[in-house]
Amino acid sequence: MSETLETLRAQLDHQIETRQLLFDITQHIASSGTLDEMLLTIGGILGRALSADGVVIALGGEKAGSLYAPPDAVSTALGHAANALLRHLDQGGAAEISDVTAIPELGKTLKSVRSLIVLPLTAHEARHGFIALAFISAHAMTESEHILLAIVAGQVAVAVENAQAFESMRHSQEQLAAILASTADPVIVIDAKESIVLLNPAAEKALSVRGSEVSGKRIGDVVSAEPLLELLHDGSKADSVEWQNEAGQTYAPRLSEIKAGKQGRRGSVLILRDITRYKTLHANQTEFVSTVSHDLRSPLTYMQGYASMLPMLGELTPKQKDAAEKIVGGIAQMTDLVDKVLDAGRLDPQTGYYDLMREPCDVLKMANEIITTHTMPAEKKDLKLIAHIDQTMPILNLDEAMLKRALNNLVDNAVKYTPEGGTVTVSAAVKESNLVLSVQDTGLGISQENQQHLFERFRRVRRKEHQRVKGSGLGLFIVLNVAQKHGGHAWVESQEGVGSTFFIRVPLEGANLIGGEAKPERRAD
Repeated sequence: MSETLETLRAQLDHQIETRQLLFDITQHIASSGTLDEMLLTIGGILGRALSADGVVIALGGEKAGSLYAPPDAVSTALGHAANALLRHLDQGGAAEISDVTAIPELGKTLKSVRSLIVLPLTAHEARHGFIALAFISAHAMTESEHILLAIVAGQVAVAVENAQAFESMRHSQEQLAAILASTADPVIVIDAKESIVLLNPAAEKALSVRGSEVSGKRIGDVVSAEPLLELLHDGSKADSVEWQNEAGQTYAPRLSEIKAGKQGRRGSVLILRDITRYKTLHANQTEFVSTVSHDLRSPLTYMQGYASMLPMLGELTPKQKDAAEKIVGGIAQMTDLVDKVLDAGRLDPQTGYYDLMREPCDVLKMANEIITTHTMPAEKKDLKLIAHIDQTMPILNLDEAMLKRALNNLVDNAVKYTPEGGTVTVSAAVKESNLVLSVQDTGLGISQENQQHLFERFRRVRRKEHQRVKGSGLGLFIVLNVAQKHGGHAWVESQEGVGSTFFIRVPLEGANLIGGEAKPERRAD
């Protein structure tokens, strides 16, 4: 009976020691400052617990070649045999070797070792290294020792995996911090509740705040910039939003959402591209072009006047007359270019300064005048010029000069680009509370790709059929901006090989009407 009690007491003491050992190892895993410190401590504890004469923990993966062993001869020898142990371990799982001398590859290095056990460090089906314990005398592992070693190996493997993941994350964060610190454009990171998570140095300077002081605060409480706050609520406005800070810097914001799989939106990254330099350059360029264009108008007027007077100074020979006509034609082209450059600069949506000069506009009369002006050029190309003008068109409160230039540009383009024998149709009507002006041609048509950029500044469709057609690439840019100045729009519908139709839409509402909100005055029949 006493022997049974002694056996039970011994088993109980062993279980208590084992649990205490596991508790100590768990504590070291949780509290160790570094991976190296943790592995050295665990190796020492495990060696003492199993009465091993040497112990080594070897890592693989990103830490391949890293060895952790106490500074004794047997542990050092185990470290030298790490590659051989790894090859032996690769043949299966845990390896328990009762007679090391029977394996020549190990016996040469581990001369004083008799027994050996090697256990892989495996977590989430990934091997992170191994633990090896050496015994100078023959040692047969008990079942409880096997269980203890398996538990410790599992804990160490998870700890190594977590430490490597943390190290990788820390490295990524350091890289990101270095990138953000060297980025000249302000970067603002906010969470799903619009609280500030991170500001790079450029953002701190642009917003005149310190990141450490505003972190965690709602961006609306820190930044008094309505354009930026509106952009956060409606990202579709990104292409049209600009913001200028108190220092006079102008930024074009770009917004990107941070998403986390099925969890949806986790926050946003707001990047403010500094466009101050480009705005200044654009303004300087616009001013320069405007100044030069103005200075060109006077000499062009003199040249056109004197060239037109040449026939009055005496009879010209056929060659002289042809030369004079070409001079007058060239001057007319230069004058048209100067006018378009000036109009484009004034109507530019970013740097333009033009305010509409509204007055009662007789759209019917204006359209007929433009058609009359183009009758002779159309006849020279054997084009049929057709007018579909609603005779009951309203008198509207528009900038007649600019609208006339816009429609004139469309008709002029149609006449220039339509092949001989074609048809150009000019239409004007009221449709769904909008004034709609359109010019249809039977030209070569425009591809979908070219249509997307057709109304941009200096854009022309390059085709060999149009090589002799003179143009500045500003006409359609002016058309679009005149329409937009009136609250409307301009667009094109085209099919290659069939022709194109260009439209100007002006809404019949607000300031476009005589008397503001009054109903449009209609022409008497």
